[in-house]
Amino acid sequence: MSALELSSSRHGDRTVLHVSGELDIISRAELITCLDKVIKEHGGKIILDLTGLDFMDTSALSTVVSYWKRLTAAEDGFLALAGAQYRTARVLWITGLAQRLPIYDDVAAALADT
Repeated sequence: MSALELSSSRHGDRTVLHVSGELDIISRAELITCLDKVIKEHGGKIILDLTGLDFMDTSALSTVVSYWKRLTAAEDGFLALAGAQYRTARVLWITGLAQRLPIYDDVAAALADT
């Protein structure tokens, strides 16, 4: 199992949250804490960089969807995904959320479009 690692970088008024390792029912609390901190300190324009993701389960996906709904409902907020791969985040495609959530091939594409 790969431990979850989270780091962030600022790009203007947007924050890229880099996710590496496994996002599951156990590690999702770390993701929640990190997302809440980013929102409090920098606002709700967030890109989740899933390039380093090894695995995502449905509980983690539920968390992502919850923040996506929350941030898009807020004025001037958004949550986008970048670098999601079918082999590590297949739950996005199985649930049909890959067609609903804003997903970009990489962070550069997400930054250019958001």
